[in-house]
Amino acid sequence: MYAVDSFESKKISIIIPAYNVERYIRKCIESVTNQTHKNLEILVVDDGSKDNTGKILDELQLTDERIHVIHKENGGVSSARNVGLDAATGEYVTFLDADDYLAEDFVEYMLSLVKRTGADFCISRHFITKEGENQPLQQTIETFTNAQGTALLLSPDMIVGCHNKMYRRELIERNGLRFSTELFYGEGLFFITTASQLAQCIAVGNRKVYFYRKNNQDSATTKFSIENLRNGWKSLNCIEKSMRLQDRQIDVMLLLHKCNFSIGAVTRIGAAGVKLKYIEEYKYWLHYVRENTIKLIFEKNIRIYRKMLLICGCLSPALLTRLDVLRRDRIAKRSVKG
Repeated sequence: MYAVDSFESKKISIIIPAYNVERYIRKCIESVTNQTHKNLEILVVDDGSKDNTGKILDELQLTDERIHVIHKENGGVSSARNVGLDAATGEYVTFLDADDYLAEDFVEYMLSLVKRTGADFCISRHFITKEGENQPLQQTIETFTNAQGTALLLSPDMIVGCHNKMYRRELIERNGLRFSTELFYGEGLFFITTASQLAQCIAVGNRKVYFYRKNNQDSATTKFSIENLRNGWKSLNCIEKSMRLQDRQIDVMLLLHKCNFSIGAVTRIGAAGVKLKYIEEYKYWLHYVRENTIKLIFEKNIRIYRKMLLICGCLSPALLTRLDVLRRDRIAKRSVKG
């Protein structure tokens, strides 16, 4: 395990927004109560669930005094996380999606990153996304500047979202950092890139301690919604407009992220069979990729694989759509279960 010494006494707030997750919530909460680090504040925000989620949470709350359930009217995931932040009293804060779950040493590992680097924002690069995954052969801990960390979070090497990270709560409160309630798709990326820019330094590890489920058909990242795509694009534009740091690598990774998002939007529209219905959006995002790919082709920090995807998206979006459907089916079948 990890030598955390006095860090064993630190209180960690784990915020879990929950909406209609009766199939997953018990495993999620169980993974938190079984953490090797015991000083936890488990804040579960029931965002107006219409199934048995609220009832299950009330039952679980009676089994462990660290579990605090907050029931509220439905207001979206950003609103739910903000309610959790308002209630949090821990020195550090982390977020967990209710259909995911944690390795038993998640908190202990994250605190070890904080202790070894002094960072007020820490990240693990990797998730467990499929059954039977192994840990990296060599575990690493790196210290990034805020610019390096922001570029990493925008890069395709990271799964988008506020989870698999830990934040010093003082950093959040000092800067009045909250989730934008106008954003419901890409809201996590906006939050984490804002936090990374405000941080003095960022600790980056690579141990897999977060189980990220990719077979939840009710998830916003799984089912097709043109409103999600529109709002995701709005999130990226908000990130661009509110960028605090001037750094070339951030600019490159943000442009790559927007191109990848555009390709994803084109393929999702095509796969859903609604190209004619949303032809204006389809044309807009396809044009964006074709207009900006040339700017990224000669960038040394972008892998050949990513460049080939951009070129394929420009030349044959229909082919990329077919390949993406096969990819998503394969990911869903191999996703972590339970």
